[in-house]
Amino acid sequence: MVRGTKDEAAKEYVLVHGAAHGAWCWDEVAKTLEATGHRVVTLDLPGHGRRAGEARRASVAVYARAVADAMAREAVSRAVLVGHSMGGIVIAKAAELAPSRLAHLVFLAAVGLPDSGSFAETHLPAATRDVLKGMAAARGDGTFLYSAEAARARWMGDLPRDHPGTTRALAALTPQALRPLVERVDLRVFHSMRLPRTYVRCLRDAAVPPAKAALYAARLGVTPIDMNTAHDPMLSAPDELARILDRI
Repeated sequence: MVRGTKDEAAKEYVLVHGAAHGAWCWDEVAKTLEATGHRVVTLDLPGHGRRAGEARRASVAVYARAVADAMAREAVSRAVLVGHSMGGIVIAKAAELAPSRLAHLVFLAAVGLPDSGSFAETHLPAATRDVLKGMAAARGDGTFLYSAEAARARWMGDLPRDHPGTTRALAALTPQALRPLVERVDLRVFHSMRLPRTYVRCLRDAAVPPAKAALYAARLGVTPIDMNTAHDPMLSAPDELARILDRI
């Protein structure tokens, strides 16, 4: 979805969601960025949001192609490309596909992989990997879905249970395909690129704890910008996040 108008004085933001989320999670951030004159593109990755039925297609390569295709379709030429959580892996691969369309990469509470690493082996304890594989096997379609309480605790711990944003977000979450989390990702080209990049760390994050986030930022060669939020600041602190993005 594209928001705003194409104005040569405006920045172009392409916002990529993380695991189990969808384009919906960026609504409030997008509104704030639009109000300051910027152009915003959001999208559902295959298997997520309005494309939930495509979960069997999901892979890091398919995700990255969806981002590159969205930028081409919307004639984006100077994007600030933002990837949240698992979306950090996606924007790294999308950068390899469409470097000429990018001005800056923003890794928001994101996992930063080494070359040939996987999300699961890099970021998750072995016990958690086994649990997710068991959940996916039980569902029979290669996807898993956290319970509402587990999802809230992992991603939205700074939002009250009865907050309207919590209710909406939990209802909108979709099952997550396991394959993009366990496959190894060739990032040799990405790690040789010199695109400007920023890492935003969330200090109350249960999914990407601050110490791990610092390691991922260091892998990207940057010092993180800190927010005092849980994992989903686009839900709990959208205006603050938009201000950080606006300054990039």
